[in-house]
Amino acid sequence: MHSLFIIAAEVKDWFNQQAEALGNNGVAISALTLSATGNDPGTHGWCAVQLSPEKEQEVANLLAANPDKATSIDWSKYDLDTQPNLPQQRLAVRELKVIQKPFP
Repeated sequence: MHSLFIIAAEVKDWFNQQAEALGNNGVAISALTLSATGNDPGTHGWCAVQLSPEKEQEVANLLAANPDKATSIDWSKYDLDTQPNLPQQRLAVRELKVIQKPFP
């Protein structure tokens, strides 16, 4: 099972710290690449990872213990084989677009 996380800017640093503590081996969200308009400035970041059932439970426990932060995190579990469009669908639900940057 994969997990998609859409993270609001105000909890990005906290989310990265928690991801590292849970064994992510680095930051999960390096840039804010999403916004309502698809233009800078970014208001959200996103990442997708494959989590074991045990890690999913750790994440669920972490979010339950931090409801003030959890409200700024959209977490969707999905099957990449049967739901490959779920990340784009979640962006549409959240009314977010990927920020398009021109090639240098």
